[in-house]
Amino acid sequence: MCHLLEVGLRHVQDKLERKLVEQAVGGDIDSFGELCRRYYAATVAIAYSILSDHQLAEDAAQESFARALVGLRSLKQESRFAPWLAAVCRNVSKDMVAAKTKRIRGEHLPQVSQDNNCDEDIRMLRRAMGRLPAPARELIVLRYYNNLSYQEISSVLGVSKATINGRLTRAKRKLAKCLRQDGFLESRL
Repeated sequence: MCHLLEVGLRHVQDKLERKLVEQAVGGDIDSFGELCRRYYAATVAIAYSILSDHQLAEDAAQESFARALVGLRSLKQESRFAPWLAAVCRNVSKDMVAAKTKRIRGEHLPQVSQDNNCDEDIRMLRRAMGRLPAPARELIVLRYYNNLSYQEISSVLGVSKATINGRLTRAKRKLAKCLRQDGFLESRL
């Protein structure tokens, strides 16, 4: 009897979920919001399993929901929403790991050592980035974290490539100064 009750309850939940997905595909933002609420914890857990950082996992979950909303119409089977969302989340999380690795090992940013000091180096870099003025931080993020070209940054910010070059040079100098103030060894720069 208990098994039949579980099967019946699961059937009702699946039916409700398919209806929510169907409505969300049709543009009902409230239905999509309900799907987000249902799967938020699971999405954060999936991201955490890849990122090992709760705050980054929450960021990845939010990005996953944003991508899911944009790509919802590409979902072929409404009953497969949860696995599809999980795949989106895994991809977002893997992208974040790749971006983090590239950022840490970026050719123009300080090289992070491969020894036990790696975590401390990352913390120091984050602290230094946090102390930069917002415009400098924005330029560094656009160029080295998002890999935008000078032309792309120029288009995004609406200023010339020469201006971007000058501002970026100053931003890197400020970052280097912050790192030195934090005790980051000069030889690493």
